[in-house]
Amino acid sequence: MAEHMQLATEEGQEMLLEEIPESPSAKPRHWYLAGAGLALLVVLGVAAKVVYRSPETLLQSKNFDINTVQEWEQIPGIDQVVEHAKTLELKQPLRNLNDLFYESQPEELPWIRTECVIDVVQGAAYLGQAVVFLYKAIKYDGIRCPDNSPAGCAASIAGFITSVTWIASYLSFAANACGAAVNSGALCAGDWTALMANFGEMATVGAAVKEDCDFNKDWLALLKITGTDDAGPGWKTFVPAGAMPTVETVQKVDALRTADRNRAFDLTQCVVADVTNAAAYIVRAILQIRSAASACPEPKACAINIMNIISSFAWISQFTSLAVSDCWDKGSQKALCAADISDMVAAVTNGPAAGIATTSDCADMPDPLEEEKHLPMD
Repeated sequence: MAEHMQLATEEGQEMLLEEIPESPSAKPRHWYLAGAGLALLVVLGVAAKVVYRSPETLLQSKNFDINTVQEWEQIPGIDQVVEHAKTLELKQPLRNLNDLFYESQPEELPWIRTECVIDVVQGAAYLGQAVVFLYKAIKYDGIRCPDNSPAGCAASIAGFITSVTWIASYLSFAANACGAAVNSGALCAGDWTALMANFGEMATVGAAVKEDCDFNKDWLALLKITGTDDAGPGWKTFVPAGAMPTVETVQKVDALRTADRNRAFDLTQCVVADVTNAAAYIVRAILQIRSAASACPEPKACAINIMNIISSFAWISQFTSLAVSDCWDKGSQKALCAADISDMVAAVTNGPAAGIATTSDCADMPDPLEEEKHLPMD
């Protein structure tokens, strides 16, 4: 009987529990866990903010003196900086610094040093030529500015400016070739000044060719060994000994002295500029042929080298022709005409070469191996 009553009581309790509805204010247990986790994250964030101090803050701390640091590893927070640097993405692959230094290529070093010597020599040669052109524009009879000859005056001024520009170009190339590593800034400056100098060569030739190649439509005069064009300047005019100091005699003496001075500058042009540059361009052409032989599988480098070779041989022709005229006391109009034509050919071929070379030498991050493919350059 007692057992039946206990069972009835348990069944009644279960029925009562089933009938009692769940309170609307009751919340699932997982919401309490989510709230507790969020609160924990907030606490941890605040704690990290309080504890962490940036490297800048540590460096500015009163307890830290940068002068006491002996090794970079001792700088507070440097580990975090290194770890952050490791996560950065590289815009370009890392460069091999050995490519910058000439000593890493011992087989190329003698050729590069040869270019260094040639650059310095030609810079000095163009300095002498600039002095001669300046004198011709001021004092030289027949081409003196501004009233003697407009064409001669223009050629002298353009020649002076062009010579100064070539000096800047060769000194820039010497700064690269004579150093211990590739100097992209010097190469870029040399390319641009060479481009300017080639425009100057065109201007000089354009002014001079009108008179140098004017044979009065008698082109058979080009085949003559002697003629009126070879009569030479009047600097050998003879003044009789013991002549009275008349006005005519004084004028002859003054003319003789002027002719002697002009002749001295012609010889300076012959030795310092003409012969020196002709010999230098022979060596430079050899260097360029060697560069072309190794770099011609690449189209751009091959084009630069081939145009440089053509221009070097054209300049050899120009300076050889100028030497014939400047070194000979009678001069030669035919040689001057040949020099003008050769100079135009050289400028027209070397100008584009210098322009193309700027695309690699003046890049934001130039590649030394790419630059060396068209060295030596002028």
